[in-house]
Amino acid sequence: MSESPNRTSALAELAALAENVERCRERIVALAESLRLATYDAKKPETDDGLLMAIYEAERGLISAVRLLHRAARTR
Repeated sequence: MSESPNRTSALAELAALAENVERCRERIVALAESLRLATYDAKKPETDDGLLMAIYEAERGLISAVRLLHRAARTR
């Protein structure tokens, strides 16, 4: 039994979206790292940076999105 062209196209699109979201996650990681290095103060290690925490939260959301997109693309 073969897959319909629409289903094959949808699965390919899901895989492509997963790759794009992963690239966005990598960009967010780089942004967080540069911000962390720019704001790090060894004299105040307890300093809480709300922006940095929000960026980390966004990264965690993208990790979940990538996982769900991969799962959807594997659905047969």
